[in-house]
Amino acid sequence: MAIRSGTRWGAYRTRILLAGVVSSAFPLASAVAAEVDAEADADADRYGLADIVVTAERREGNIQKTPIAITAFDESLIKQQDISTFRDLSGRIPGLLAPKRSTAYTTQTYAMRGIGETDTFPEPTVAVYVDDVYLARTVGSLYDTPDLERVEVLRGPQGTLYGRNSAAGAIRFITKDPTSEFGGSASLSLGNYDNFDARLRLNGAIVPELLDGSISVIRHTRDGWTHNVTLDDDVNDLDLTVVRGKLKAYPSDRLTLTLSGDAMWDRSTPSYYAPVYQPDGVPGSGTKTNPDRTWADPEPLNKTTVYGGSLVAKYEIDDNFTVKSVTALRGMHGPINYDNDGISLVSADSWSDFKQYYRTQEFTLNGEFGNWNFVAGVYYFYEYFRDLRVRWSGTSRTPNLGQVVYSRGALETESYAAFGQLNYSFDDRWSVTLGGRYTSDDRSFKNEGASRSNVPLVYTPYPDVDAIFASATNWFFTDENADFSAFNPKVSVQYQHDPNLLLYASYSQGFKSGGFDIRATTVTASINPYRPQTTTAYEVGVKTKLFDNTLVANLAVFYNEIEDFHVRASDLVTRVTQLLNAGDGHTQGFELELSALPTQRLRFGASVAYLETKYDTFTATLPGNTAGRTTLIGLDFPFSPKWQAGFSATWDLPIDTAGVWRVGVDGQYESARKDLYNTPELTVRKQAFFNGSFSYTGEDESWTAGINVKNIFDLRRNQAGGYAPTSGPNGNYYFAYNEPRMINVFIRKNF
Repeated sequence: MAIRSGTRWGAYRTRILLAGVVSSAFPLASAVAAEVDAEADADADRYGLADIVVTAERREGNIQKTPIAITAFDESLIKQQDISTFRDLSGRIPGLLAPKRSTAYTTQTYAMRGIGETDTFPEPTVAVYVDDVYLARTVGSLYDTPDLERVEVLRGPQGTLYGRNSAAGAIRFITKDPTSEFGGSASLSLGNYDNFDARLRLNGAIVPELLDGSISVIRHTRDGWTHNVTLDDDVNDLDLTVVRGKLKAYPSDRLTLTLSGDAMWDRSTPSYYAPVYQPDGVPGSGTKTNPDRTWADPEPLNKTTVYGGSLVAKYEIDDNFTVKSVTALRGMHGPINYDNDGISLVSADSWSDFKQYYRTQEFTLNGEFGNWNFVAGVYYFYEYFRDLRVRWSGTSRTPNLGQVVYSRGALETESYAAFGQLNYSFDDRWSVTLGGRYTSDDRSFKNEGASRSNVPLVYTPYPDVDAIFASATNWFFTDENADFSAFNPKVSVQYQHDPNLLLYASYSQGFKSGGFDIRATTVTASINPYRPQTTTAYEVGVKTKLFDNTLVANLAVFYNEIEDFHVRASDLVTRVTQLLNAGDGHTQGFELELSALPTQRLRFGASVAYLETKYDTFTATLPGNTAGRTTLIGLDFPFSPKWQAGFSATWDLPIDTAGVWRVGVDGQYESARKDLYNTPELTVRKQAFFNGSFSYTGEDESWTAGINVKNIFDLRRNQAGGYAPTSGPNGNYYFAYNEPRMINVFIRKNF
């Protein structure tokens, strides 16, 4: 009870702080805005930052007048900072954590303001959309695309505006629509590790004034930067092919139809890890870790294939109302293998053959007239996800002797939701937003498993599961169903003091549904669903444009209450994992973003984020772990660095030529972060990465050539890992490191 009392005081204290930020920021920002207005009258022709138009609220709006903590990259910033995948957002978005390594190249996990995933298989807390189509899993979600038009990252719950609920935030990738004018773009990038990255996009009218089309193709290969001593081969390579196409039809002046399709073939090696003590991963051996060496035993196996299509129909009923339909079908399949130790013994190996397909249907109605605007929608989601998994675990001190576990889980989800958001402006300054969402999920889970203990461990790339079943000493089958539903509200108040100053305060809830653990390997874990996780978010923000629009400064302060927190807890010896409801907790902090145009030639951006996390109650039972934890009280959340900071700068050099010579540099800093158990050996140390570019753009701006360097100082940091000194004959201690310095020369041509 004392913990609960302290939690409430912490919430009240933070809300008082939020109110104080608004009240103190208002007079200061008002005075500065008044000065800006006076300067603007004196010099109306002065240069300034271009406005960024976003569609975060399902209608076009200036980002500075959108009362959400949102970061957006337009096409020019995307090209300058070489952003083509979700992982490229790492360190560039305050409050967003996207680790620089994952289990495979096209798999990526996220955390927003301390709330996220440490596992790649559950439904994500941070929702990712490509052209309004939801990506249901993080496996196979990391797309390269050559036709990005804009990236929008929204922090905080977003369930009142989008199809699938997002309890922590949403990432939106918006690609270019085809147009009637024939043209396209081509680019080629060549670099170290024999990097080859070729991209082509073609666009134009197919049937004049009726049908336009575009197609994009990527072929990206790169040699491995890690040498596998056991296999005598280089791993952690890249082998990616992507095809995306769009057709846009105009049957009438008010109706547009957009048909999109894409496919991705990822044949890169899965991530290979480096043993901390080399070559055998034996703690205390004293051999220095080389992040570019592994002794993992399995041959590379990755056949991740992802595909999908969507049809978007948009009809303008009249000047006030627009109805939109988004129909999507998507799927993916494996298999892929993992060696979670980096040593030549079969000690922590696994094989996964996964298959997924899902379909979604969304209808929305937008209305805008007078002082009112609204979005109302309904959403349907169906998913089938199956995972066949074999795991070899060294549980004996005898080499290559331990436990083999087989499981085959099939999870079906059928979800219905209704959502809406209404905004009313009392006058030119005051407005209020009311929103809500009702979600109903029905989940069914069939799972079967078998295990054998004290048997020889022999990894095979395509294991004979029937033979495993025939010789199993323990076998089970389960068939379960569960329903989950919730209503989540949103209330926001905005004050637009003048065109240069917006203040807002919001209350919202996010819902992450309950369900069954697709990785379950025991009867208990299979029949006991985890409960939904609810996030209640409080936020205040200030958005300003200063000094005749040459400086933009945005501040957001937040407090999140999380109920029935979802965590993935692993037994680091047996490798059995469980998805648990840990209890309740909270996160709080602030985010500051700056964009500046000191001169016509120099553009500068910076951001800083501060985060505190705390478990307020703990109601779960933890599996055995190296750190000896029996509770999470007093520990930091995983994926939650206290500080994040970033900057970017581009300078057009004062060289008297027909085109433009440009230098760019950006950097990202992240303080230390920990694993779930806060195991000292697995702390990810503070890290700072710097990238740079030098380019020339021709006079007609149709082509650009140059060089870019990622990770200029070749900093190597562990991004994830494992530590189990009693597992197998020698124990396991391994890390996944970020990529080394990458240098590429490139040329891009628009035509």
